Amino acid sequence: MSASQKKLSWVIAIIVIYFALTMMPTPTGLTPLGQKSLALMLCAVISWIFVPVPTAISSLFFLFALPLAKVEGMGPALQNFADPTVFFIIASFMFAIAMGESGISKRISLKIALFADGSPTKSIMYIMCAASLVSTVISDPPVAAAFAPIALELINRSNCEKGKSNFAKALLIGVSLAALIGGVGTPAGSSINVLALQQLEKFADIRISFTQWAMIGLPFILFVTPLSAIALTMTFRPEIKVVPGIEDIKKEYQELGPMKPKEIKFLVLMLILVIVWLTGNVHRLPVPLTATVGAVLFFLPGIDLLSWDTAKNRMGWDIIFLVGTACALATSVFKSGAAEWIANLSLAGIRGSSELVVLTVITVFTIVVHFLIPVSPSIVAVMVPALAAFAATNDISAALLVVPVGFTASAAYTLPIDPVALITYSHGYYSMGDYFKAGIGASVVWTIFMVLCMYLIGGIAGIV
Repeated sequence: MSASQKKLSWVIAIIVIYFALTMMPTPTGLTPLGQKSLALMLCAVISWIFVPVPTAISSLFFLFALPLAKVEGMGPALQNFADPTVFFIIASFMFAIAMGESGISKRISLKIALFADGSPTKSIMYIMCAASLVSTVISDPPVAAAFAPIALELINRSNCEKGKSNFAKALLIGVSLAALIGGVGTPAGSSINVLALQQLEKFADIRISFTQWAMIGLPFILFVTPLSAIALTMTFRPEIKVVPGIEDIKKEYQELGPMKPKEIKFLVLMLILVIVWLTGNVHRLPVPLTATVGAVLFFLPGIDLLSWDTAKNRMGWDIIFLVGTACALATSVFKSGAAEWIANLSLAGIRGSSELVVLTVITVFTIVVHFLIPVSPSIVAVMVPALAAFAATNDISAALLVVPVGFTASAAYTLPIDPVALITYSHGYYSMGDYFKAGIGASVVWTIFMVLCMYLIGGIAGIV
């Protein structure tokens, strides 16, 4: 069967699944409208996983399928698509592009190599720590895209063989894991965070500030990043003792000279943005708003870090459309009562449990659910409305359920199908099995520290 025939088969299968789900008897407790909204959500997720048509196109189709199926009116569907999260993602891509255009990413990569001084294990550790740090304020996929060439430079210098080199596997998998870990450090670090916070406010009327999130996120990445790097090097022990070419790297770094005006401009603007985000409790301006305004500054005359011709061709339009449609579908699932039905069906076992048990169950479940829904925004879109509905009817803080999901939806450790993992997987140095193997240790570390940080700091931060 040709690739085109396989894609056509998936299109037919998705259509059949939708009509099969909507024509079957409506389960007890679920309304026919809720049944249709769940069917659309499931079909959209299947489409995003197997990609029978481009993701951006399927996203647009499912957006307009809402009024076509009479689940939601055209106006409300488009309004829910234009969620603030969408504009945050656009801004975060611009930040990443500006980082590359300024030259600061090249300076970082060479400095990392110099710090490592030719040590393979130190190279893995330092690249992961640097990627994690940058990912606290820039979205995960652009960070992975920025640091993958750094890893590939070291891999090429070491003459690593595709599929066989443990050093190459650890470096490239490490870049993906670090981007995902660092992305949860602050709300600005990932569109998933912003999406979870927007949905929490929308469905449970609970607002969590930038600082409150960071009080949990920053200690979390401080421990999880280096421990994940150690676990990774234990899983894939580098076969080389020294990364060659350190003298060439030193020479190249020296040729860069002092920081250029563009590099300084980028750092100053990002510092201003971080200060604005940290003082959100004072000015009460939402992160998507300040991020979008901040991104505009990169285009201003006199700053000139970005041009539209440069930016428009490097934006992740497929991710942008996917998140917008996920927001619209999630709203329909919540409004139709389907979210409450799912929650009562699947979460009944945690009623009356201690906070520690609830946090552990939610965290583990969110990691495991990546097997079924490997697209992180979809996990938030499916789970947050359901958890908010469950909390409202079971006298549980919605934040206790939703915030761990907001964090752990980024833990795409099971399969390299998430956009972040695909960036490094596409180079062919590691297999899906390798990624899953690395993800086991990383998942254990993530779960332990996610539960501890939420349990120990959540109350101090005023979240739970």
